[in-house]
Amino acid sequence: MNDFRGAWQPPGGPGPWGTQPTYYGAPGPAGPGYPPGPDNRKAKRRSSARRRNENKRGQVGRGRLFLTSVVAAVIGALMVVLLMPAVFGVNPYDLVRGKLKSASVTQSNTKTTKSVQVVSSTSGSLTVADIAKKVTPSIVNIDIRTAAQQTPFYSTGSQEGTGSGVIYTENGYIITNNHVIESAQDITVTLASGEQLKATLVGTDPNNDIAVIKIDKTGLPAISIDDSSNLVVGQLAVAIGSPYGFEQTVTSGIVSALHRTISAGSDQSGQTEKLSNLIQTDAAINPGNSGGALCDGNAKLIGIDAVIATQSGGSEGIGFAIPINTAKKVADGIIAGKAVSRL
Repeated sequence: MNDFRGAWQPPGGPGPWGTQPTYYGAPGPAGPGYPPGPDNRKAKRRSSARRRNENKRGQVGRGRLFLTSVVAAVIGALMVVLLMPAVFGVNPYDLVRGKLKSASVTQSNTKTTKSVQVVSSTSGSLTVADIAKKVTPSIVNIDIRTAAQQTPFYSTGSQEGTGSGVIYTENGYIITNNHVIESAQDITVTLASGEQLKATLVGTDPNNDIAVIKIDKTGLPAISIDDSSNLVVGQLAVAIGSPYGFEQTVTSGIVSALHRTISAGSDQSGQTEKLSNLIQTDAAINPGNSGGALCDGNAKLIGIDAVIATQSGGSEGIGFAIPINTAKKVADGIIAGKAVSRL
């Protein structure tokens, strides 16, 4: 459609075209108001061609932009597919198929199984406070006094010592170390309640450093006993006794090692005895703990505290206990009046 539109106007005066219609359009070389000449038509054609070229260029630009967007989207998707497993540990294919939840459940089940295996050796363990509350009524303090000694070369007055013991039966049998009551002329047992009772010596086994004494009382809280052959290095160990006379003292640590063999000397005789198959623990054990209890995480007796390795005279984190399986066999033999051999 031609952009130059004709418009009638009232007749004018005489002129080159008389009363012919006058064109109002874009001014051209012929001047405003004159019909477009050939040059004007050529300019118009050039303008239309320019607009068509610009439209084509715009379409090409939009096409390139669309193509660039598509390529960027494809590259982004590929990066997600490649990086998601490494960064998040998730397979996008599993996510699409709805397997992400199943994978999470499987991982959770695996962790639960592993956790159970790790804690199986101490499954159901009590806290140290619970163990102390349950065990301390079965631990006693033992005070001894020796007779005066007279020799051609020297004389000594009576001596006193303190150790610990474990109530073995409710009718008064108590297990302790041989070196605690060695050469004792008088033995006094103090219960957890504070009651003091005289004790008699039932028998001793110096080779295994075990002794049994008895008090005349029934209804006592006998300690629960575990199987020391099932011990595991690293499990909880709680020592209860009377270090330096401080009754009902509780210390805790772990079973540091098993089947230790050491040589221990007697304070009274000066002789050296070799003790074997001992439990090593880092629970603090000091003079006075001898004869006391070493318990596991279930508040059961696993050993009788006996010896420490020390250069200072006190605890240095290396203590030893006689396994309760050994102590029990020796104690049962002593109570039954049978000869006991080294175990």
